[in-house]
Amino acid sequence: MMSLQSRSPDKLLAVQMESRAETDGTTSSQEGYSVEEIVSNSWDRRLADELIAELEAYTGERRSVREMRKFLALKAYRGLLDRLHSARRGKTSHQALRSVAYAMREFAIERPVLAAAALRTPATDCREWNEAHARLDDFMLNLLAECRIHGKAANTALCTLKSLVRGFVLHEVLNSFLTAFSYADVYDGAIDIFIAGTSALPGDSDADVR
Repeated sequence: MMSLQSRSPDKLLAVQMESRAETDGTTSSQEGYSVEEIVSNSWDRRLADELIAELEAYTGERRSVREMRKFLALKAYRGLLDRLHSARRGKTSHQALRSVAYAMREFAIERPVLAAAALRTPATDCREWNEAHARLDDFMLNLLAECRIHGKAANTALCTLKSLVRGFVLHEVLNSFLTAFSYADVYDGAIDIFIAGTSALPGDSDADVR
């Protein structure tokens, strides 16, 4: 019998969702879909196809999945960057970093599809797509520089923060924490740990954390 440790993340998620459905007294078949369908890549493709169909109503043209990914990514970068600029306004250094981290979580909860597009590195040669990604990264690296985190340390901090946001929001959306407490308070503590941890990065990132 396959152990939980040897199963893929998608399979583990499927098991968790099936278990939750049994606990709730409901099954996915009652809703007309399978758990496997939800967590598989085919589900992502179906979402993309629906978006393409919506776009056809306005353009009358069939858009490729690549074009739709670009459309979503550009919209995601603009939306997230606008949100982060607002969160940073009037603040500096670690206070601004904390505010931006909160804004990232809020955006990921409100717009999970767009957040997923914005928090990943584009694997494309599209100039417009790469420039939009670069603007978001430049904003974050500039903010980290205010906290005296530069170079490789800044890139490490940025990757860590993106991972923290995506992972935390995934748990929050799935309600996977066993104890019922405030996710906002837990995230606040996670950001405390993240900011304190930046002092351990190499270089001149050992400024006083406030």
